[in-house]
Parts: sequence; C-alpha cells; structure tokens
Amino acid sequence: MMIKVMVFIVILACAGPFFIKGPDGKPLLTIDEIMADLSPANLIPNAVKSAADPSAPALTKVYRWQDENGVWQFSDNPNDAPGAEVMELDGKINTIESVAPQPVTKSPTAIPGVATVSPGQAAELMDTVNNLQETIDQRKADMDALSGMQR
Repeated sequence: MMIKVMVFIVILACAGPFFIKGPDGKPLLTIDEIMADLSPANLIPNAVKSAADPSAPALTKVYRWQDENGVWQFSDNPNDAPGAEVMELDGKINTIESVAPQPVTKSPTAIPGVATVSPGQAAELMDTVNNLQETIDQRKADMDALSGMQR
C-alpha cells in the first residue's frame, strides 16, 4: 500500500508542472519546452562549441623571457627584456589572465629574535652562562646523592 502511494506521488510530481498554471495563466511546463531543451544544439556543452568556433584565431602570439631570478615568464603582451622570444601557438588554446606578482622583500641579514651583544657585555654574559652551568652541575650532584647513585 505504501509503495503505491509513493509511486502516485512521484507521478503527480512529474506530471504536475504540465497542469499547474503559472502567473500568466499558461502551464508551468510544456512538451515543446522539453523538446527544445533536448535538441542536439542544446546538448553540446559551450566549451565544445567555442573550441569548434571557426572565428577563433589561427595563431596566438605568446611572449616568453627569463626574469632576473632565471624564472621563465609568459605573457600575451610584448616585453623588452633581453632574450625575449615570440612564440606562435595554435589559436585554439585556453589562456588565463595573469595576476601581477607581489614584490619580493629581502630577508633580514640578522636572525630575527637574536640580539647582538657588545664586547663589554660579552664578558658579563659568559659569567652568567658559567654560573648557570655550575648551578646545573650542583643540582645534578645533589640529585645523584639523594638517589644513592653517586659515582
């Protein structure tokens, strides 16, 4: 019984647009509209239509050159860089609009977060390091003595 009701609802949902009237008083869907959508011209994707377009240029000029870092750059606009070449490619190619590169900032010469120490402060810093090492050695000896593992 439940399956019959579900089949009836599906049939009603498919047939309903042919009988329900729109705001203009005409049915929402007609057989002619379905047949027009199923015509061979509408079944071919737009990408295929444009690839078969006879008005596409036979050749496309592309310019290439190496930048100061040795990276090859390509453009459809001429470039005055030394060694720039013109390449003629089949006109039925896909092209993508390029984005202007962001300027490269030079990395700092010093390691970030590391402060330099003047020669006058170097002796004081070495004393602090030596005192710290002595403290660490003393604590290790105390822990070894407590655990009975003294050598």
